[in-house]
Amino acid sequence: MAAFDMTVRDTLKLLDGSFEPFAEGVSNGLYAFWLGSGISFGRAPGLRDLVGKVLEYVRSRIDPANPDCRFARSMEEILTLASISPEERARSRLDEPFANWPDQNALTLRLVNNYSALLGITVDGEDLDYLLWTVIDVGTTFADATMTPDVEHLCLAALSLEGAIPEMLSANWDPLVERAVDTLTDGNAALSPTVVARPADLQLPRNKTRLIKFHGCAAKAQSDPGQYRQWLVASNNQIAAFCTEVSNQGLVTALTHIVGTKRTLMLGLSAQDANIQGIFNKAANELTWQLGDSPPSYVFSEQKLGMDQRSLLRNVYRAQITAENLTAVLEAARIQAYAKRLLTALLLDVWSRKLQALIPLAPGLLPLAERHHLCAGIVSLRNHLADAAEPELDFIGALLDRFGRACKLLRDGQIEHPNVRFEPITNDVVTALPGNPALGALGLREGAVALGLLGMGLSRHDWTVEAEALERESGVLAVTGKGAVAARAKVYLTASASSAALLRSEGHLVETETPLLIQSQKLAIPMTRSPRAASGRTGLPKVREVSISALLQTYATAEALYEAFRQELAI
Repeated sequence: MAAFDMTVRDTLKLLDGSFEPFAEGVSNGLYAFWLGSGISFGRAPGLRDLVGKVLEYVRSRIDPANPDCRFARSMEEILTLASISPEERARSRLDEPFANWPDQNALTLRLVNNYSALLGITVDGEDLDYLLWTVIDVGTTFADATMTPDVEHLCLAALSLEGAIPEMLSANWDPLVERAVDTLTDGNAALSPTVVARPADLQLPRNKTRLIKFHGCAAKAQSDPGQYRQWLVASNNQIAAFCTEVSNQGLVTALTHIVGTKRTLMLGLSAQDANIQGIFNKAANELTWQLGDSPPSYVFSEQKLGMDQRSLLRNVYRAQITAENLTAVLEAARIQAYAKRLLTALLLDVWSRKLQALIPLAPGLLPLAERHHLCAGIVSLRNHLADAAEPELDFIGALLDRFGRACKLLRDGQIEHPNVRFEPITNDVVTALPGNPALGALGLREGAVALGLLGMGLSRHDWTVEAEALERESGVLAVTGKGAVAARAKVYLTASASSAALLRSEGHLVETETPLLIQSQKLAIPMTRSPRAASGRTGLPKVREVSISALLQTYATAEALYEAFRQELAI
């Protein structure tokens, strides 16, 4: 199946199959994510547009009356770089807009393939970065306030907040990853990635994720050109000198260290630039990853590995690659799913792995072998969600909003900060979860058990599970039983009796709708309001409340636990 045809569910099958060690590695923060222009395709301006802008700008400033016009000289360099033929030259009139040239598409394509050489062309009397800084206007063009994050950036932001991406390395000038995190966290600076756009930034105090923009940052260059303009990398000569430039050695050392100590996932990055190849070569000289190690050391999100990606693998593995194993090595490094689907699938998988890791930590009588049934229930929920998943902005935005709301209601019983769209399960990697002392108070362990039980019922066709609307009185999800009189019921998950009380007082839980209220800890003991109970039937519906902690302290098999849970839900 082609990468374009892969669904999120298809991608999860890859992550459950031959790429399972890779998926586990991502959930444990073992991978550095290397990001290229492919993840911003359709958001940031494309190279074709930039090439056209440069050509038209230079053409429009040619003075035909001046035989020594500096723009005419630069245009001649550009056309020579485009390998213009005599026939094409005859058809290309400098007094006509470039958009009207008969051969504009062919010329543009050749220049796209030589974009760094194009940006190295100078105009007499102007700064050396004139084409980038003034003509393309990199600050305004790539830091445009109207440019918004896409699916890839939101998924990267969520994975960062989950603690799964300690290092992001980006060749992109745009600030879309940073904006995605700000969008989800309401601009909480403590949760933003630490952006490194020049060597001195390596000395900044770092947050959970560090984002090294090794070709510079348009937003920072626009706001502080005196400090950041010089670190914008665009031209051939800058790329060629990147690894040897004395002032750049701090950045080179940091990148080399990351390549040698973190496994690599490349997303939308061709690896064609000489500085990228140089960094990976330098890292291989110092600390080599062993071919065949698990999880895989280098993974590319591609339909087919490009020439430069194949070259990178041969350069890092060196003598470990032979004529006999070359094809197998290249195949093992390629996950055949593009970034939108892969990142969506990885996010669902990280959530699944965290919830599965929390289940064995919940206090109770169930032995570990019995808890595996609950873990299978989590996988059923993950797959159910993946079946409906579309790697589109509307779906991902709603998914993150719903997940964030569920986490808030579980922990707090209220939405204290409505502009914070997303909260993670925790910012721990999976292997660090047992060391988090707050799991009990937050109700996360028992919440995971509850979701595992709901997933068991889904896989047994005892009920269906669906999303709820994003409204104040919505549950975190809804279940509908399969019986003759089954009705749809809202489900709420919350940590404690105090959180349950807030659900009621804040208007999230409406008792007349007979919702299902699942609490992690013990239920509150009802207080007697009158020495005499109401006589007869009151006719008032009642919230169905279940304590996961109480069930775990009572039942020693998954089957008995599930049956008791099902009886409590009464659906």
